[in-house]
Parts: sequence; C-alpha cells; structure tokens
Amino acid sequence: MIGRIAVAVAALLLPSLSCTPKSQPAEDARGRAGNRFGPVPLPSSTPLFGADESGTSVLAVEAGTTGDRVESLLEVPDDHCALVIARGSATIDDVDLMAFAEDGTSLGVDESPDKTPALLLCPPHPRRIWLSARIASGHGLLALGAGRISPKDAERARAAYRIKAGPDALGAPGGAFPELEEKLAGHRREIGGTWQDVRRTPVPLESRLPTRISAAVEAGRCLDVLVVPGNDVGHLELVATDSSGAILGRSQSSGRDRYLVVCAPGETTIALEIRPHSGRGAGLLLLSKTRDGSEPDLVDPIRLDAFPADELEKALRSANERLEKSGYRAGRTALKGALEVGRRTSFELTLPAGCSRLDFVGGAPLRGVASWVFDAQDRLVASLASSGRGALFVCGPAGPRRFDAEATLRPGPFALVVRPEPGTSAELVKAPLAAGRLLAQSIERGALERASEIGLVRRFELSEAAIEAFELTVPFGRCIDVALGLDPGAVGAEIRLVSAASGKEIALGRGPHATSTRVCALDAESVKENLKTRVELRVASGAGVGLVATRMSSPSR
Repeated sequence: MIGRIAVAVAALLLPSLSCTPKSQPAEDARGRAGNRFGPVPLPSSTPLFGADESGTSVLAVEAGTTGDRVESLLEVPDDHCALVIARGSATIDDVDLMAFAEDGTSLGVDESPDKTPALLLCPPHPRRIWLSARIASGHGLLALGAGRISPKDAERARAAYRIKAGPDALGAPGGAFPELEEKLAGHRREIGGTWQDVRRTPVPLESRLPTRISAAVEAGRCLDVLVVPGNDVGHLELVATDSSGAILGRSQSSGRDRYLVVCAPGETTIALEIRPHSGRGAGLLLLSKTRDGSEPDLVDPIRLDAFPADELEKALRSANERLEKSGYRAGRTALKGALEVGRRTSFELTLPAGCSRLDFVGGAPLRGVASWVFDAQDRLVASLASSGRGALFVCGPAGPRRFDAEATLRPGPFALVVRPEPGTSAELVKAPLAAGRLLAQSIERGALERASEIGLVRRFELSEAAIEAFELTVPFGRCIDVALGLDPGAVGAEIRLVSAASGKEIALGRGPHATSTRVCALDAESVKENLKTRVELRVASGAGVGLVATRMSSPSR
C-alpha cells in the first residue's frame, strides 16, 4: 500500500506541472504561488494514511532554471507530522528540499542527487515552518507539496519516501542563533542611531549559488541589514544593489556576521545578494529601520547611500509634498541645472534677510553631490554632502549669495528650492555658519520641524583648552534637546550632560561641526522631581563661536 501511496503522491504533483486547464490542483498551486510567504495550513482533507490515499496538496508551483526556488510558509498542528515533498517536470534532473523554523533553525534538508526529495517533520516541531525547494540541475516546473499524517505512521512514511533518520545534513542544532537579542543590541550600539525591527526571516545559504532578497528603504530613513550565519557556512559575503543593478556597497564584518546600512532620500527598493564562500546551511536575516530623526547619529564610515531613482520633476513633487506635511508653504525654485563629476559650477542667488531653507533635489542619473553657499564676502555660510538630496540653512542679511555644487559620482540634473524661515532668533544671523549647522542638526535629528521652533539660542566662545558650561532644569516627565553648531576656527563639537546632584554622566554627543543630545527626567534619580543638569561644551581643536539651542519636548518624540 505504501508503494501505491508514493505513486499517488507523485501523480498528484506531476500532472499539476503540466498546467492543464482542467486540473484543479494546478489552479490551486498557481493561486498560492503569488503569496508564497503567507502561512498555509497543513491540509487535512487529503491524509496520506487514511481512507483517502490521494496524497499531498500542492502549496506552490513555479517555473525556473538551476538555482531558482519555490517557497512556502506552512502551519502544522502540534500533534501531527508533516510530510513535505518537491517534484519537478521531466526536464529537471535534481531537486533539493529544506525546512526551517522562523528563527532560522534547520528542521531538515534533502539534497540527495535525485528529483524526488522528501522530509518528514514530526512533533515536537514549530507551529510554522518555512519550506524551500530548489532546482539543483535542469529547468522546468517545480512543485512543493505537503500532507498531514499521524505520528504512528511516521516510520512507514519514512521508509516509503526513503527519508533519512537523525540529524539533517545542515547539522544546525536547536536554537541555531543563541543570544540573538544580545547580539542585535551590541550591533546597534556599534553602528549608532535608534532602530526598530522590520523583519526577521531565515534564509538558506550555500556556496554554489547566492540567495537574493529584495528590501525597501523608506524615504529619508536608513535600513540596517544584518545576516547571522549558521555554524556550517563560512566567510559570508553580502552585497546591496540598486534598481539599476549598480552596486551600492559590500558588507562590513562583526565576527562571523555581516551587515550594511543603506540610506535613501526617497523610497527605494534594493536587492540583497548573500553567499558564503564555503559550506551550506541556514542563516538569519534581520532588517531594521531608523527611527525618524536618528539618521545623523549613524557612524559615518558605515552608511551607504542609495541615489536618486526618479526623474527631476517627480523628485521635486515628492520633496514638496513631504515638506508641506511639515507646515512649509510652496517654495521658490531658484535654480535648475546639471552637474558634472569633478567640475564645480557656480550659481548666483538672492536671499531675504533672516534665515532661509535651501532644498537641493537631484534627479536620475545624478549620484552624489557636494555643495557650498558663500556670502558676498566669499565666506562659507553653509555646506552639504549627500547622495542627491538634502537641505542647507542660510542665515544673514538680505543680498546675493553664491551657490557652488558638483557631482561626486555621476552627473545629472538638480533643482534648488528656497523657502524663507521667518521668526528665527537674532543670534542665528550673527554667526551664519554656526547657525546653518545648528539648524541642520536639529531638523535632521527630528528635534524640530521648522527653524522658527529653535527656541532659545545661546552664544559661547569655545576652545580646546577650556570647558564652557551652564545649568538646565528638566521638569519631571519631560525632555530637553540640546544642539551645538560651530562657526569657523573650531573643529570637533562636544556636548556632555552631567547630573548636578551626583556628577554622573547622562549623555554625550560628538560631531565634526555640529552635534546634539537629549536628557529626560524619567529615571529613578529624579524621583518624580525636576532633574538639574549641567551642560558642558568644548571643542576638540581650535577656537571659535558655538551656538547652542535648547528645546523642551515629550519623551515620545
């Protein structure tokens, strides 16, 4: 009877591969293939060893060639076994089959050199199991199927389908990724910024062929990609490419793990390619995105930038819509032009008195930009280096300015949109370069949305030889953001926040020309009382003017 059941199972899958319109299993397979990562309950209507011996139900079916996969997420009752099989059409010579728990633990693998792989997954097993069948040789249609059986029939099924007993070929033990949360927390401390989880998913890894996965980067955010390999793969390689296929960058290492951080001015889809240099096994892919405003806190050498993918006019519309949501009115497009690589181009501007926001918007195929704004005396008042989009803040009297820009990687078109920032502090006009750096730091970090919200601005003469300090009182249940921008002559901005009561350091912020940090009266030390804080300011080198802004906010911001 077992032999007849095996024939029946193959007969169920192989006709579905012929795509005959009258075949109901083929229609079901095509419907499920489009949602292959959605959990599919293990079929109960076609038991393998009950009265109906018709075989498995098809979970997914797709056409492919060597290296292509068919995948599905399966829900299995706790008290039943799942028999999983993969079958190919006549032009497919070899098929591999793998099963993983959602945390990346290997549950089984059949990579024997034939086209009839099978796995038997019996209790105890996870409720949800991720399945992947791969064409190891050949081309054609490949189907993935599963059926429910009682544990008492497990040995009969194992014999009928020639399923190996004991550990699987991957050799990944239970809990293949121990202390994952501690590993992730340490990784985030290393790269800086503030993060929230997007996705955690197991991935098969093998040296012969790369695993390819797409991921989305939200506009103005950064995406952290961390791959934790299992024990049986070595020397992992991780590469990110953009929609055109151009390489954005290759991963950095943290022990055996690999990671990269991709930031994008607009919504961008990237492709990830993962491949070990040796071995075959499982890995865990962890995707995280920055919390809004924490992008400036990333460690500089780690960040990769995705470049403008939209035509200039579309990029302009997108940028304007985003700023309108922050309360800005429509801006004036002061400049339009094209930039060349390695050749700086100068443009004349006329700006109103006070402070203005200058939004640089690049369009495809522009890649990378460096720009500067000079006043009438040729003194630098603002600068920007980005992938192709960003904001400069220029403060000072009304009159002409010179805008210089060049492409750093690939030429392309750009536009410069000017918006006035009324109601800003008079101290900003007195130190234009420090003011521009201060505003850019505060707005990029998310401490404020408009320059007029900057609040109290204090002026300090800073040097590497002395510490300037002042006291802050933080009301209980509230936070205060502190930002510092430097004028010419000083490099290496530093803000250190210290508890006035205990002398304990609360927070430390550092940056080349600007920095910011935050203190909240929420911890046990404050005991539902106001928190008195000492703010210490210094620079790492030189001497010059520093502008400091403090703004109260809620802990949720």
